[in-house]
Amino acid sequence: MQNFINTADNSQWAFEPDVVATNTGGIYSFKTAAGAALNVPTTLVPYAGPTAAQQLATAQAAQTAALATAYQTAIGRPVSYTSKAGVAKTYQADSGSVANLTWMILAFQAAAATPAGFYWIALDNTQVPFTFADLQGLAAALGAQGAAAFAQLQVLKAQVAAATTVAAVLAVIWPAA
Repeated sequence: MQNFINTADNSQWAFEPDVVATNTGGIYSFKTAAGAALNVPTTLVPYAGPTAAQQLATAQAAQTAALATAYQTAIGRPVSYTSKAGVAKTYQADSGSVANLTWMILAFQAAAATPAGFYWIALDNTQVPFTFADLQGLAAALGAQGAAAFAQLQVLKAQVAAATTVAAVLAVIWPAA
């Protein structure tokens, strides 16, 4: 198979081995084995495929993107927290829940207290009585999870950047939860 790339649009062209390619002043023309001219763009040039360096760079970019996605999943995993009253539950950690928690902490910060009867909803939909310290404690649990995931992301990104083969890049994966 003879491979060419169109420099005008990066489309790849493949010709059977019996097609005759002639280079005249940097412009290739193509004929069948029987001598019939083929109607192809004049902007075709031989193409051996991406270089090893290009393949490595492409793999690194794709793996870094995959790790970033895994990081987003990791920081959004539910977290366990035991309230000051001793109620151990699991709580959502998606971006909406984190934003709501942040807003509640800011809303009650001046008084450093939650209103009477205030509760937070656990993952199992239980209404757990929460103090201001509980809001802060849940935020700390979320922060610890996020910090650990961020540190893991940085280690893995460094491994991807240091990898010298596509196989080594693909071997860098986010650990299973």
